[in-house]
Amino acid sequence: MASLLQAIISCITGAEPTIEAYPDEKQAILCAHEPRTAEAIADEVLQAIQSAEKCGRQLQAKLNEIVGEYGWTERVAEWLLVKLEQVLKAADKVGPALKDAYDRACEAAMQIEGFVKEHPVFCTVIALGVLVTIAPWAIEALGFGELGPIEGTFAAAWQSRYAGYVPKGSLFSFFQRLGMTWH
Repeated sequence: MASLLQAIISCITGAEPTIEAYPDEKQAILCAHEPRTAEAIADEVLQAIQSAEKCGRQLQAKLNEIVGEYGWTERVAEWLLVKLEQVLKAADKVGPALKDAYDRACEAAMQIEGFVKEHPVFCTVIALGVLVTIAPWAIEALGFGELGPIEGTFAAAWQSRYAGYVPKGSLFSFFQRLGMTWH
């Protein structure tokens, strides 16, 4: 009977009845989105670095936009380092900004006498040097800070293996120097 009455009223007035639906549960405040893995973020960051024409504020803003709410975590920096090392092994695929950073990192590594011969992980050194040149704030995510290793990070764990004594010219001291001098 009520629906017949509503039909007659809507015919006379020309207005449709408004039906207000009340959901049984509250709607989520945050929009649902797929969380990205550290590896996926590192892939996007590397693509941005490879396609960059030059380093600077524009590249930094683009990288910060890619990383976004996830931030420069240690895991993102580690994945980026692995992927950067792979790209640098196939050096023909690098963009101009990455090529320039690669050349500067090679020069810095060569300045340390005997460094290349003593350390077979030269490509990792170069990758970190490139990372410092292009995205210096990312090396801090690994724990190589301006004042020394940051507590509770990859760098701090690595330094603890030396039991407080880090030999001059070691791989760790090279990375720490990069972390302390980028500012």
